[in-house]
Amino acid sequence: MKVFSFFTEPASYTLDLIDNVYDAMSIDYCFLNSHSKAYTNFNGKKNIFMDKMKIIDRIKHLLYVREKHDIIIFNSYDTLSFFFILLINVFSITKKYIAIESDTQLLISKNYFKRMLKYFYLSFVFQNNYVFGLAGGNYSHKDLFRYYGMKEDRIFLMPMMVDNSKFYVEKKKFPKPFTFLFVGRLLDTKNVDKLCQQFISHFSTKNAKMIIVGDGDNLENYKKNYSKKNIVFMGSVYNEELIKIYNNASVFTFPSSLDAWGLVVNEALSAGLPVIVRKEVGACSDLIEGKETGFIVDDMHDFGQMMLTLFNNSELLNNYSENASDLMKNNWNYNLYKQCMLKFINTLSK
Repeated sequence: MKVFSFFTEPASYTLDLIDNVYDAMSIDYCFLNSHSKAYTNFNGKKNIFMDKMKIIDRIKHLLYVREKHDIIIFNSYDTLSFFFILLINVFSITKKYIAIESDTQLLISKNYFKRMLKYFYLSFVFQNNYVFGLAGGNYSHKDLFRYYGMKEDRIFLMPMMVDNSKFYVEKKKFPKPFTFLFVGRLLDTKNVDKLCQQFISHFSTKNAKMIIVGDGDNLENYKKNYSKKNIVFMGSVYNEELIKIYNNASVFTFPSSLDAWGLVVNEALSAGLPVIVRKEVGACSDLIEGKETGFIVDDMHDFGQMMLTLFNNSELLNNYSENASDLMKNNWNYNLYKQCMLKFINTLSK
């Protein structure tokens, strides 16, 4: 079956996925947007960017993709391009399979109007027999599709992925001083200020330091309030320099209270770092819970306690580090992604 994918943007992890999976499986693709919020070193390989096309050319391209392919994958369900393809499919005699690849967790809005609007729209989309769900994780991500009425036999795992091999180390060596690491956008929901407060409370007199990597609206404010000899704000760091920072850390900390997945967790585990995350992080259930690769906590008080636990227990630190590397090398990797994609395609072929 011929497959086409509409990626949202050329983020670095998307380009790695294309290089390692899509090109190898001869799956064609284009991007809905030409600019990425996530850093990319896009090399200008041949491609199509929908946002650079005139409206009539976008329509022609969408119709062409639908005509020439059996399965059409979208990395979103809230774009005009997706809705256009869906409506054409609804009213067409010849049906095509439409798949939604999503890292969105099931979250019920407290706003009644938003909740009902989302319910009616997603119920209309997900209950269509020709629409399939490709969930980034096995738990809350699949629950999103179930909640709005998608049948179980139309829901598949399509794991959230980075190029793990970039971060592997043969033998993890823990640095001195003991180094906690955060990587991500410095937004309010990432709780980096609270992370710094926990570090100051527990580690001011210990041989430890905190490295904060990332940019955002709060960077200057955080630097003003929390920069110390043992708390270092690096700003934006990419590529080999970022990989080196991962490899020279002891524990990865990610206290975000709102994160659909958190691909930085994949990166950290691949580098052999035990991780501490809040329960709201989407990667928790698949990469940490029951895997002995780190800790999942309810609040920032517990977060600080788990930082102390890993600092004080070198045996546990080493065990979690080995488990983290093993999980990403032997399980949650591009081979798993290929298997999931082949299972999905073969199911539809039957």
